[in-house]
Amino acid sequence: MPIKKFIETDVAHFFQASGYTMQGLIATYRSEIAFRQEVVLIPVILLVAWFFFGFPSALLLTGMWLIVCAFELCNSAIENIADLVMPENNDFIKRAKDAGSAAVGVAIVANVLAWLYMMYQ
Repeated sequence: MPIKKFIETDVAHFFQASGYTMQGLIATYRSEIAFRQEVVLIPVILLVAWFFFGFPSALLLTGMWLIVCAFELCNSAIENIADLVMPENNDFIKRAKDAGSAAVGVAIVANVLAWLYMMYQ
């Protein structure tokens, strides 16, 4: 691929996608209290993990918490789309929202297990 076409398409797409990522992070941070709480815990997790554990373990624990944040972003997307499609109560919409919430819960349980493993290995 010629370098000019690469810059015009791939590099431009990268920066455009990065902008969408920032917009999604900011919008979710502003509108979802659970996401704000998870983001606020990132520095705490970083400090504790990096202070008490070695580099590989701290890296794993930090990455695990970022996965929780990623699931929370997906859960927020599911809830926003569900509310747009059907604002009134509906069993299918409720199951979709509950499944998104369960995904976040499972990720948190995985974090607890990872922390327990690191503390007692």
